[in-house]
Amino acid sequence: MASGSELRRNRRALFSVTDKSGLSDVAAVLQSYDYEMLASGGTAAHLREHGFEVTDVGDLTGFPEIFGGRVKTLHPKIFGGILGAREEDFADVADLGVVPIDLVVCNLYDFAETVASGADPAAVIEKIDIGGPSLLRAAAKNHARVCVLPGPEFYDEFIFECRKYDGHPGDEFRERMAAATFALVTDYDAQIAEWFYREETDDLAVTLRYGENPHQDAELILPAGEERENPLDGMGLRQWNGKELSYNNLVDVIAALKLANDLEGVCCVAMKHTNPCGVGTGVTSSEALERALRCDPESAYGGIFAFTTELDLPAAEVLAKRFCEVILAPDYTAEALARLQKKKNLRVLTYDPETFRVVTVGQEKVFGAVVLRQDEDNGFPELEDWRHVAGPKPDKELEATLAFLWRVCKHVKSNAVVLGDGTGTFGVGAGQMSRVDSTRIAVRKAGDQGIELAGCACASDAFFPFADSIEQLHAAGVAAVVAPGGSIRDDEVIAAADKLGVTLVHTNRRHFRH
Repeated sequence: MASGSELRRNRRALFSVTDKSGLSDVAAVLQSYDYEMLASGGTAAHLREHGFEVTDVGDLTGFPEIFGGRVKTLHPKIFGGILGAREEDFADVADLGVVPIDLVVCNLYDFAETVASGADPAAVIEKIDIGGPSLLRAAAKNHARVCVLPGPEFYDEFIFECRKYDGHPGDEFRERMAAATFALVTDYDAQIAEWFYREETDDLAVTLRYGENPHQDAELILPAGEERENPLDGMGLRQWNGKELSYNNLVDVIAALKLANDLEGVCCVAMKHTNPCGVGTGVTSSEALERALRCDPESAYGGIFAFTTELDLPAAEVLAKRFCEVILAPDYTAEALARLQKKKNLRVLTYDPETFRVVTVGQEKVFGAVVLRQDEDNGFPELEDWRHVAGPKPDKELEATLAFLWRVCKHVKSNAVVLGDGTGTFGVGAGQMSRVDSTRIAVRKAGDQGIELAGCACASDAFFPFADSIEQLHAAGVAAVVAPGGSIRDDEVIAAADKLGVTLVHTNRRHFRH
């Protein structure tokens, strides 16, 4: 482990910070190890006010700050001092006045806070930091020699490292700081790009009747496009009949179409409160609808029905006699559309599968000023290399059934258990705190419709923590199960499946949906 004891010269630290909290604690430790401290503008003034001896960056570079502080640290003497790979390399540039810099303490202009304050574009642009990210990236790149501290949250650990390694943190810490720095700068650049995108495109906001509840305001926000008269175009949707879509309608529409786009062939999805209450396959849309409704027709009341192919007249006749909020299909036969349009309030939409895939890449949840963002849970690569771990080996037909139920299960809220066969779902257990409870609900739902479960299959969105769920499924008639695996008691679950003669397949990848 490299330590400061191997360095045979006075060390140097460069400070350039917006957030000055905790700075004095770092400076005090550096002073005790005879660091020369360099700082720019307000940071230098702050350190002097707290009794530290500081050299202005301008005194080192021989160049003053210009353009109101826009250019301060952008100078070869600064970046040469940071980027010199080895100490012996500095002998070659000594006549240029380039000296090694061992530590860079830097944090960035508060860009996001400025945007959130509602500042005008000119003020926001002034908060786009140029020198700061450049300093951070340079120091992180050269972490083999230079330590970088991209925020006050790392100061305490840095001080500990200094005391442990005689003033210069060890290799592992410097590498971790480099990783944290690149992540921070990447996020910072993403915030700026997002702001420019919104400014340049003039996003389109459409006021909705209300949100999840009548006391909540809601908007549909879409990137501006050429066809502004129909805001749903941005989602690949077109409405042909019925009342305007509500916030809850849109949430369910998105959930239904995500599931529909994960299925193959002719399928129907019955969606209620973002959970599928029935999924069916068939040769025609009417056959797929019939199989979707056999699972839980009661819960499908007032729900949303999404089809993967053109909707035919027999399906339209069935739906027209039910209470539905929204019907979605890539297309309708002329007779089917005419039949559905007789119901004045029924929302009838077409969707473009390709466009919808594009606009649903990524997920966000907003909590006040905090935004949680994650990638979309796309694809099923685990189906290429899943493992048969217990019971009789599945044949091709059973593999297809398990893959179908696995795709459906991904779209059921955790904890999720789905029962069915290759033609559709028999029972769905969703959103329970206990996987055993989800299993009980799925079995009961099938029983309520008089569906015989003997020989059926099951998909679970996560591992079974105990053998009790497998035992319960076997007692209900389930013959095969697909689940991610990964429990510390996998051996017990596998042994139970083997003993009961239940086929068990592990995917080694889960699909939680909270």
